[in-house]
Amino acid sequence: MWRDRIRSRLLYKYIISYLLVFLVPFLIMSTIIYYNSVSSLRQEIEQSNINKLEQVERITNERMSELETLAARISYDQRLTPYMMNHAYYSKEAIDELGKYKANSSIIEELFVYFHDEETIYSTGGSYSIDAMLEKKYSFQDWDKKTLLGDLHTKFPIIKPVDNMVINNEERGNMVAYLFPIAPNNPNPFGTVMFFIEEDTIADLIKNISGESEGNVYILNEDNQVISSVISDDTIMTEQLDGLSYEKQGVSTVELNNKDYSLVSIESNLSGWKFITLMDTDQFFKRLDNSTILISAILVIILIIGFILAIILGKNQYKPIRNLFEITKRDGRKNTDSEDTNELETIRKTITDVFEDQQILNKTMYLQRPFAREQFLVRLLKGDIQNEEIDSLLHSLNIQMESGHYFVAMVYFEKGTFGETNLKEREKVFSSLSDITLENAVAHGIDLFHEDTMALVVSMNSKDLNVDERRKALVTHIQQYIEETSSHTPTIGVGGLYDQKSRINRSYIEAVATMDYKFANPQGSLIFFEEISTHSEQSLGYPMEEQIKLVQSLKQGDKAVATETLQNMFHSLVNREHSIQVLKCICFDIINTVIKTISEMGSTNYIKDMNRIVDFNSVEQLHQELHTLIIAVCEEMDSKKECRNDKMGNDILEYINANYNLYELSLESIAIDVKLSVSNLSRFIKEQTGVTFTQYVQDLRINEVKKQLKETDLPIKEIVAQVGYKDVANFTRKFKKIVGVTPGQYRKLNR
Repeated sequence: MWRDRIRSRLLYKYIISYLLVFLVPFLIMSTIIYYNSVSSLRQEIEQSNINKLEQVERITNERMSELETLAARISYDQRLTPYMMNHAYYSKEAIDELGKYKANSSIIEELFVYFHDEETIYSTGGSYSIDAMLEKKYSFQDWDKKTLLGDLHTKFPIIKPVDNMVINNEERGNMVAYLFPIAPNNPNPFGTVMFFIEEDTIADLIKNISGESEGNVYILNEDNQVISSVISDDTIMTEQLDGLSYEKQGVSTVELNNKDYSLVSIESNLSGWKFITLMDTDQFFKRLDNSTILISAILVIILIIGFILAIILGKNQYKPIRNLFEITKRDGRKNTDSEDTNELETIRKTITDVFEDQQILNKTMYLQRPFAREQFLVRLLKGDIQNEEIDSLLHSLNIQMESGHYFVAMVYFEKGTFGETNLKEREKVFSSLSDITLENAVAHGIDLFHEDTMALVVSMNSKDLNVDERRKALVTHIQQYIEETSSHTPTIGVGGLYDQKSRINRSYIEAVATMDYKFANPQGSLIFFEEISTHSEQSLGYPMEEQIKLVQSLKQGDKAVATETLQNMFHSLVNREHSIQVLKCICFDIINTVIKTISEMGSTNYIKDMNRIVDFNSVEQLHQELHTLIIAVCEEMDSKKECRNDKMGNDILEYINANYNLYELSLESIAIDVKLSVSNLSRFIKEQTGVTFTQYVQDLRINEVKKQLKETDLPIKEIVAQVGYKDVANFTRKFKKIVGVTPGQYRKLNR
């Protein structure tokens, strides 16, 4: 089963459809999210590095501004004038004052003051001649006396790197010299303040801001000289910076050592310095790569979940269809589950076939509805239907009945009214009687096996107060209607009124009982069962109508009515005060009625042991003996009816089987031969075969044609003519509809 599902194209289609529904918006959204996230993160990383450099620039500018302020204060300090600096007494105070200025800045390593046209330079450690300073105190690798004096006479601030500076024979590393002319903003300065700052101090400022950056950070002056740097990548040489372009500020990509580096560059408007970060592009966007991997992983997980959900939803959507498909395979139809046909197509074909079959069935049911209706009414007369089943059957067969009271009327035509020559007239009369319209009542006609008799089941609306008078009026109206439509005046026997549909069979037996009294009444009389007895009861002590019902129920084989009537008779007998002699006479009269009826029915074998019945010791014992006898007789009568029906059915079927190939064979011709009405014969054939007369004959002819096609080489036209068909084209269409192929194709397939 599982493999079948996996192989199902329909299942694949459902899964693929769900995948498409998921993937199209997923791919669009994931692409937008991915590129927006990556782009935003890239911009964020770039801006973060620019912000760091800007912060380095801002801090550096602040420190340089502090030095500028410090130089200005020195230039205006009266204790630091050339006079005070050269004075033998005040020079010491001046030197101490320089020390205080140096202490006010956290970045100054050494502080010098130089006045133009002098050979002396002043520092926090004392005053020196230029030569002495260069020879004994300070040593500069690339700064000789001439260059130094030239720089000290500058009119503009100068910042220059000093490599490997030595103080008191102690190597102090790289320094940054900041020379600031004094007084500030004076076009003709009289001196210069020179600050020395350790490069490491500036580097520490950079590190504090840039953090654990894996790239190199440089600060360049206006001449692109490196003032300070933080080196993390030793593969980048300082000389390589000369070949870089710093005109484009912001983030750009450069190639060094055959590798891509991200260059972040900004320039200070205050100092003109350039602040540069060089970092391996992979390291620069490492956070971006990590985020990209994370986003990609999330999208892949969502994609996998989408695939799983598509499979689950596809299987859930496919499951009920598969169940329907499995159901369609159980109906015995040809299996259409092929590679070119999926389950939905199979189900569609099956439903189409079922719908077509249903249409045929509905058509057949519509055609058979009159037969089913008549069968139901016959069973209702016999009392074969349970009370709880009656209403549901009435509804399903669309038989209308009023709710209230019910009775049965037997319509007797004069004997010989209908014969073999006027069967069609009989059918017309009985058909018109079935369609009779009554006020506040509904009548349903039932064609019985008696040639000149028909039963009517009449239901009356409960609104009628005087139901007896209403019943008599309805019966009179029915008789007048028959006279008007058929020119015949029937005698009508009417059973008693009952308020339950399940007791209609009692009214039927009472109506049948009136048949014995029609000879004493002229043709066209209305005989009511309750009027049969001269009064409510005879001198014997029990109602005559009960005796009549007992006789008729025995003849009809109705066990329920017969036992009920016998019970009523004995109940009436026990409740009345009679002498022993009269009581015995009444009991013997009941015995005589039962025995006489059984004798007339030809069931004398049940009354051979008369002593057991006659020699009773109590009324209760007699009741029990007669009850047992009546049940046995009714069961035998029922059995005889079935035997008669079986024999008649066999005779009719033998006749049809022998003559089905006759073109003129019809229900009418058979009805004349077996002396039954057409409707009764049609119903009888349906009971025996389960199909209609037409269908039964058609099946016989089709089977014979199939046999001849397989066993003989006779022409199809001749075979068709032999089975009773004259129109070969019509028969071919009918044969193909039933068998599925034409007669010629059938012969080829079965040879």
